[in-house]
Amino acid sequence: MNEVPGRGRLGVIQALLLLVGAVLVGRLVQLQVLESARYRQVAVDERLREVELEPSRGRILDRAGNVLATNVPTFALAMVPGDMPVERAALEATLATLERESGVPRADLEARLATGRTAADPLAPIVLRRHLGHEDAVRLRAAFGATPGVRVVSAPMRQYGGGDLLAHVLGHVAPLTEEEAPEYAQLGYPLDARVGASGLERWYEAVLRGRPGHQLVRSTNYGRPLAVLSETPPEAGADLVLSVDMRLQHETRDALVNGIRRALGEFDITKWGNTDSPREAGAAVVLDVRSGEVLALVSTPSFEANLLGSARDDAALEAVIRDPDRRLVDRSFMEVRAPGSIFKPLVAAAALQEGVAVPSTSITSTGSISIRDQYRPDVYYVFRDWAALGTLNLYGGIARSSDVYFYYLAGGYAQNGRQLFEGLGVDRIARYARAAGLGAPTGLDVPGEAGGLVPDPAWKEESVGDAWVLGDTYTLGIGQGYLATTPLQMAVMTAAIANGGDVLAPRLVTALRRGEQQTPTPRQVRGQIPVAPEHLAVVREAMRMAADAGGTADLGEPPGMTIGGKTGTAEFGRIAADGSYDSHAWYIGFAPFERPEVAVVVYIEHGVGALHAAPIARSILESYFRLPPPLVEASR
Repeated sequence: MNEVPGRGRLGVIQALLLLVGAVLVGRLVQLQVLESARYRQVAVDERLREVELEPSRGRILDRAGNVLATNVPTFALAMVPGDMPVERAALEATLATLERESGVPRADLEARLATGRTAADPLAPIVLRRHLGHEDAVRLRAAFGATPGVRVVSAPMRQYGGGDLLAHVLGHVAPLTEEEAPEYAQLGYPLDARVGASGLERWYEAVLRGRPGHQLVRSTNYGRPLAVLSETPPEAGADLVLSVDMRLQHETRDALVNGIRRALGEFDITKWGNTDSPREAGAAVVLDVRSGEVLALVSTPSFEANLLGSARDDAALEAVIRDPDRRLVDRSFMEVRAPGSIFKPLVAAAALQEGVAVPSTSITSTGSISIRDQYRPDVYYVFRDWAALGTLNLYGGIARSSDVYFYYLAGGYAQNGRQLFEGLGVDRIARYARAAGLGAPTGLDVPGEAGGLVPDPAWKEESVGDAWVLGDTYTLGIGQGYLATTPLQMAVMTAAIANGGDVLAPRLVTALRRGEQQTPTPRQVRGQIPVAPEHLAVVREAMRMAADAGGTADLGEPPGMTIGGKTGTAEFGRIAADGSYDSHAWYIGFAPFERPEVAVVVYIEHGVGALHAAPIARSILESYFRLPPPLVEASR
């Protein structure tokens, strides 16, 4: 019997369909039954996680490009709380090994683990040992290679240059404190971040840090990376380019230290009964009068810049903290003192502007003036000059630094109920002082700046509980009494007198550098001394006379150069048996006189301005004009 055509083809097709169906059913059975256990295990053993990539922190450079702060690669042993074993026996074994290898006590490990597991980010590493050498890092990686929740991580360390020359200004980085953590977490910082804690590091934290990157990583359940699925690279922080020239900083520090030692060599401690030895302490500032750039900012004694850093020596730090010389205080902008006679040029400028005096105004100093107590007519107070200087005009009053001349300008003078000279009065002096930047921070771009004090009657009533009297105005007029300023404030005031009245915000950072691109920071004028140019010119001329032969500031003028200068000697502290007081020594100056470039301020804790601070200023000015570019080139 013949086969029906087409039935054979149908059979073949049916057979093929059956075969394909059998293959599919077999594969389905394999996937669902045979391989399901393996996929379930993969789901348990692997996970996707986002890893933050920390950016490289920006460096800090001086104006010549010398590196003052940079990052040094190191390694650290860390615990990741979210990856630590949950099962008790495995956890016990891990903690025992960690205690042995890290040296961290078991109780501390358990406390850190408990805190980390309840933190906002339990996968943030908690560092147990920092600054591992390469050999230790390799050994610990091998020891903990199969241990969940323990890693050897890269932990860059901040390293500072310059020794003790710029430690206060550079600052340091430190781990987040409990109080800081919530605020920084809102800004996207991990809980184990190290942030600027002082100095430029703190002020410019947002600029130096840069922008973190991110990786999407497939890893084992214990945190071991298997593959990077995607990556957004981090953006490095910007470099800070400082106005400070470390060569001038070094020579300024040397001049200051040597000058302080010369002054203390002449200090007669027996006047105070051989108690409380004087400190080798002082400060110096060099400021560009046109831009406000800080060219040198010195405080002594100081400390090694790496003392507060990542690898700090706690014993050495404790010794510095306990040091009675207060090395952690930058005396150039953190500490206030009575400025003494270096305040007089501002009083003279105010007197000219207010019509209290003209350049030819003559006042005679016989060595002192006396005033009667307003409540007790039989009581007189004597206000002394440093010498009987005779009859002086305003130029001579500044050049010879006559206290009597400035008692008149400040408070006036009356005799037998008759007003012989009308002075400025406290309110006008205070107004000009504040306009010149005194009594408030200057705006320097580091934290911790002191504001100082410009006193007035309301302040005295509230703070002291007494009424303001004429004697207070007299002492204010010569820069003593309650008036308190920083050397940096006096540098800003001196620069304003030199540049025609601009009260500049002093700047340490002149540019931000990202790769080849450099963005300058702008000059900032915070105000004006409200004195006409012709009156400021009179004050500058009087300061020129003070720095020339016969003036009290002549030891501050370098040979062959014309400058404007003024000395100050502010009495303070104990009174000796001979009726004298200890004194701070000050000097302000600007140079060159014809086209001022820089203002210099010197302060030393014990000394006389004309004898001890002036020679220091001269050495600093000689260094400034002797140094080759980039300092002079950039400034001029």
